[in-house]
Amino acid sequence: MDKKQSALSIATGIACVWMGTHFGPGVASGTQILQYWVKYGTFGTIASILAMCLLGYCLYCSMEFSRVYKTYNYGDWIQGVFGMKWVAFLFDISFIITMMTALGGSLNAIATLLQNQFGLNYWLGVALVIVCAALLCAFGAKLVAAASKYMMFLVIIVLAIIIILSFSSGQLHLGEAIANQGSNPGITMSFPKALWSAVIYAAFQATVIANISSVANQLPNRSTSRKAAIIGILGNALMLVALSLFLLSATTLQGYDVLDTKTNPLPFYGILTHLNFGWAKLVYVCTVFVAVLSTAVGFCFGGLARFSKFYRKPEEKTPAKDAILVAVLLLLCAFASRFGIVALVSTGYTILGYVNLPILILPAIFLAGMKIRKSYMKAHNADMTGVDE
Repeated sequence: MDKKQSALSIATGIACVWMGTHFGPGVASGTQILQYWVKYGTFGTIASILAMCLLGYCLYCSMEFSRVYKTYNYGDWIQGVFGMKWVAFLFDISFIITMMTALGGSLNAIATLLQNQFGLNYWLGVALVIVCAALLCAFGAKLVAAASKYMMFLVIIVLAIIIILSFSSGQLHLGEAIANQGSNPGITMSFPKALWSAVIYAAFQATVIANISSVANQLPNRSTSRKAAIIGILGNALMLVALSLFLLSATTLQGYDVLDTKTNPLPFYGILTHLNFGWAKLVYVCTVFVAVLSTAVGFCFGGLARFSKFYRKPEEKTPAKDAILVAVLLLLCAFASRFGIVALVSTGYTILGYVNLPILILPAIFLAGMKIRKSYMKAHNADMTGVDE
């Protein structure tokens, strides 16, 4: 019993790593949900489930490969999967694009929210995040690392409050929205397009492989890897379905077009504003600020881990050079933020999806998937502890 409970606890913890990475500022703003799911109506809702199934299987193959071959960092993982050392630079490309789009979009979201809520100048809002991130990198890294795992729960709780408050207003009608989706000019009822959107969404989310590989050493056997993938699929799919249907129901609001992302680039905040939930807006803005800060610090440390090797030895301490690198990375993301969250989510993430499809998704499924098969390991004399458990 204790062993089963321990395995379930490990599987849940690893699933939360995936969920915590997924439900960051991009999802919390609502823009990402609109761009990839709501624009296809209920077809998009169905496709979001398929996207999580695809990504979940990809992550299962990835974490099993990391467990079997003991590749507990991304560099070792990609070299082991491809069987070539030089391919590690491909992740550098994916990381840079991910950082520019994800953190750039996050900075744009919080700077815009601070501007709308408190009248703060856009660049002052960006500077506030950069300064706080730099201070945390210098003095509070352990605190952020310890607290960031709870960020997912905070975001989910706040989004749940938004959904409950919005439906309590009596102005959102899901049945009416579904009945009229075919005649809504902002919705494209095309399942093939929704399905391709699912593939691209899963692909740009696949950078979570790096996070998963770093915790794969906790996995005792294949059964636990399977449980982690299933829990992750269920949790992520449930949240995407709930948010997609919520924003779809918001198309029935009078005097507010939730699908008009040019006018309303931050739909959750826009819905709260339209419904006059002032205190909820304040809670929401504070939550997104903390989420963006956690994301910024995470990317800063990821950038240091990946690029500091070019100017210092692994054990060498170079705080001044590290600070300069962090500042450069954040400034690049700050300038990228001026493209706007809609452009970064719709165009930047799509580009990242096309990049990650051949670099991460397909290799994880076909190459890593092949190398974790019993027949392959038997033919190559690979020892796989716990494969039958």
